[in-house]
Amino acid sequence: MSIQSRRETVKNTSIFSFFTIISRFLGLLRDMLKAYAFGTGIMAVAFDIAFRIPNTLRNLVAEGALAQSFIPIYENYKKQTNEREVSGVILSFMFIALSLLSVGAHFLLPFVIPSLVHDPEQALAQTKLTIDLCQILFPYIIFMSLSSIYMGIQYSYSRFLAPSFGPALLNIIVVLFFGFYLFFEKQEENKDFNSVYIFSVITLFAAFVHLIFQIFYVKKIGLSPKYSFQFKNKVIKSLFIMMLPAVFAAGVQEIGHIIDIYLATYLHEKVPGAVSALTYSHRILHLPIGVIGVAVSTASLPQLSKLFAEKNIEAFKSTLSHSLSLNLFLLLPAALGVIFLSEPIIGLIFERGEFDLESTKVTAYALKLYAIGIPAYGVQKLFTSAFYAQKNSKTPAKITVFILIINIALSILFMRTYLHGGLALGSASAAYIGIFIYVLLLYKTSHFSLTKSEKINFLKIILLNLFFAIFIYFLQSLLSNEKYHTILTITIGLAFAFYSIFSRILNIIESKIFIDLWKNFVHFLKKR
Repeated sequence: MSIQSRRETVKNTSIFSFFTIISRFLGLLRDMLKAYAFGTGIMAVAFDIAFRIPNTLRNLVAEGALAQSFIPIYENYKKQTNEREVSGVILSFMFIALSLLSVGAHFLLPFVIPSLVHDPEQALAQTKLTIDLCQILFPYIIFMSLSSIYMGIQYSYSRFLAPSFGPALLNIIVVLFFGFYLFFEKQEENKDFNSVYIFSVITLFAAFVHLIFQIFYVKKIGLSPKYSFQFKNKVIKSLFIMMLPAVFAAGVQEIGHIIDIYLATYLHEKVPGAVSALTYSHRILHLPIGVIGVAVSTASLPQLSKLFAEKNIEAFKSTLSHSLSLNLFLLLPAALGVIFLSEPIIGLIFERGEFDLESTKVTAYALKLYAIGIPAYGVQKLFTSAFYAQKNSKTPAKITVFILIINIALSILFMRTYLHGGLALGSASAAYIGIFIYVLLLYKTSHFSLTKSEKINFLKIILLNLFFAIFIYFLQSLLSNEKYHTILTITIGLAFAFYSIFSRILNIIESKIFIDLWKNFVHFLKKR
C-alpha cells in the first residue's frame, strides 16, 4: 500500500474521529445530565430498557446492515444508472417499511416489554413507564435509518464532514434542551416522571434534526435522491440480498448488549443497579470504539469496495492490513487506559446527584471487564466491512450466529462468579473468538495476508503496548489516593507522552503518518 493511500485512510479516519470525539464527549455530557436527574434508579432503568430496543434496531439497521450494504451497492449502481434514482427508491422503501414497523411496535410493546423485564402482570410502575417511553422513542429508528442513507451518499464521494458532525449535532440538541429544562424545572412531586418523559421527547426530536441536517447537505452537493415507489426495482433486491444477513452480522455487539440487559435483570437482588451500570459503562466503552474502530472501518469501506470492484486484490489486502494496524495502534492503548482507570473515569463523569460512590464502583467494575474487548470490537467492525466490500454479507451473518451462542454461554457461566461484570467479560471474550474466525476465513480466501514489513510493524505495536501497560499500571498505583481529576489529568498526560515518544523510537509507521498530518495541519493554520 502506497504512503499516499495510507495517508488518505488516516486523513479520512482523522476527520471522522475528530467529530466522533466531539459527539462522544457530548454524549457523555448527555449521560451526565441523565445520571444527575435519574441516577441508577427506576427512571434510569426504565429509560435504558425503553431506549435500548429502538436504538439496537437502529444500530443493526442504520449503522450496521443498511449503512454497510448501501455503500457497495450505491458505488456499483452509480456507474450504471442515475445514482439519484438508486438512492431515491431505497429511501422511499425504507421510509414505508420502518413506518409500518413503528406502528406495529406501538401495539406490540405492551405485550413484549413485560416479558423482557420479568413482570408479565405489569404490576410494577417501572414496567408501565418503560412501555410508555418505548412507544415514544420507537420512531427514532426511522429518522436515524434514513439519515444513514444520506450519510452513505456522502461517504461514497469521500465527503466525511457532515456525516461525522451529524451525531454531534444530535447530542448538542439533547444537552441544550434537557439542560435548559433541568435548570428551570419546578420542584413538583412527580418531577422525575415528567423529566424522563421530556428527556425521551427531546431525544426523538434530536434524531429528526439530525435527519434534516443530512438532507440539507446532500441537497447542497447536488445529489438529492429522486424519490420513487417502484419497489420492483432491482436495487431493492440487491439491497436485501446484502442487508438481511448483514442485520445479524453487523449487530453482534448490540445483540450481545441486549442479552446482557436481559440477564442483568436476574441480578436485581444482588446488584440493584446492574442494568444501568452496564448501560453507563457501555457508553464509555463506545467512546474509543466509535472514535477509532468505527472511524477506521467507515473510512476504509469505500476504498475497499472500489479496490474489490476493480479486482485489485493485492491493494485490497494491503489496505486491510494497514487499517488493522491502525486499529491496533490506537485501540490497544485505549483499552489499557480504560482498564486501569475505570473507576476515576466513571467517578469524574457521573458521580454527582443521584449517582453516588456505590454507583461508581458498580459501573466501573463492568467497564473494566468490557474494556478487555475494545480492540476486538473495533477490529471486528473492520473485518465485517472487508466482507461487505466483497458484497458478501452471508459469511459475517453465520459468524455472528455462532458468536452470539458463545456470548450467551460465556455470559451465563461468568455471571455466576463475577455477577454483572461476568456479562461484560462474556461479551469481550466472544468478540475475540469472532476475530479469530474472521482472520482464518479472510486468510483462506486470499483476501488477507501480511508482508514481512507489516509483520514487523505489528510486533512493534504489540511490544510498545506491553511496555505501555506496565507504565500505566505503576503510574495509576502511585496516584490511587488522589482525586479523580488529578489521577486522570496526570496519568493521561504522561501516558500520551510515553506512547508518542516510544512509538517514534520504535519507528512505527502509523506514528510517522500522524506526525506528518499534524505538520501539514499546522502549516495550513499558519498560511491562514
